[in-house]
Amino acid sequence: MQNAAFRACKLPYVYVPLLVHPSDLAKAVQAIRVYNLAGVNVTVPHKERIVRHLDTLSEEAELCGAVNTVVNRDGVLFGDNTDGRGFLASLQHRGFSPHQRDIVLIGAGGSTRAVLVSLIRGGSQRITIVNRTLAKAQALVRTYRTLGQTRLEAASLDRLQEPAFFQNAALVVNCTSVGLHGEPFLPVAFAATSPRCLFYDLLYRPDLTTFLRQAHSIRRPTMDGRQMLLHQGALAFSLWTGQPAPLQVMSRTLARALRPT
Repeated sequence: MQNAAFRACKLPYVYVPLLVHPSDLAKAVQAIRVYNLAGVNVTVPHKERIVRHLDTLSEEAELCGAVNTVVNRDGVLFGDNTDGRGFLASLQHRGFSPHQRDIVLIGAGGSTRAVLVSLIRGGSQRITIVNRTLAKAQALVRTYRTLGQTRLEAASLDRLQEPAFFQNAALVVNCTSVGLHGEPFLPVAFAATSPRCLFYDLLYRPDLTTFLRQAHSIRRPTMDGRQMLLHQGALAFSLWTGQPAPLQVMSRTLARALRPT
């Protein structure tokens, strides 16, 4: 996707994967300066750990406590997090606005933080964070409850089976990795939701995840993480190059790469 964008814009960049062991993270960050790399993307398990190795952070990266994009500014390493903005852009692409809506987030990890911050900034009315370990969901509520006007609540996983729990939900987001390898999802009262309730899985596979498959079976609208991947990548492209991303080129390339074999 990124290489297609570079070619389309006739830029002398190349995007390559680099496997970094956690114990080598500090050396890998220093290599960005040594080799004068324009920047890097960061994925698990380094998104949170890399923060202390960078020189400056965007406000969003500070709020999330995680970085997915690094820009080398003449040896000064700037960390940003484009995940949340990419998530909001994907909702906008779908024609969904989180403003004054009730939302359920499943999971309390790093991805949840980015999505949560973006939804609070998007003016959501209420966000309920559901997690196996209730204390982790409660910790997120304490951390972000003063960020905006959004009402934040924490709930345990068994609440997902209660029909009344979804009475006002307009959006339900899976922020966990459950279903990545086709394993069954948790019990959820899918049918208790409004027919217009959007089910969003941050995961992306050539086929539907079990979470989305169940929602789709009762004719609820669904989205997977492809559009979020596209838009967060487009934001990273612009951070590195200072140019608008060729979104259509990136979208076509991504669609081909994720096409079922």
